[in-house]
Amino acid sequence: MLKIVGTTLAAVALMAATAHANPANMIRKDVQVVYSDLDLSTDGGARQLLGRIELAANEACGGSPLFYSSYSVAPSLAAKEFNTCRAGAITTAVKSLPFPTVQKLSTSADSPLRFAKE
Repeated sequence: MLKIVGTTLAAVALMAATAHANPANMIRKDVQVVYSDLDLSTDGGARQLLGRIELAANEACGGSPLFYSSYSVAPSLAAKEFNTCRAGAITTAVKSLPFPTVQKLSTSADSPLRFAKE
């Protein structure tokens, strides 16, 4: 009986996670990213901004998959949700910026963004 209950909980967690697969639905809060101190016409400034965006995306998506309700029954699913949320937040933020250097660097092979392409 315990085995059946465990399987049922995992199935419920999987269904709940599938319902929230849209990254916009997973973002838990808005996070402001300040970049007025950066020269975004340079690669260095663009790299710094992309790093700030990535940190903000982590925060906006809950900080860690450990904090997702599905983590206790499906840790890999929680990690996938978190990474999907973070990638969506990063992509949305970068696309909203009117800085060609940032846009170009974000899609390059040597982009400082580690998770946006997952």
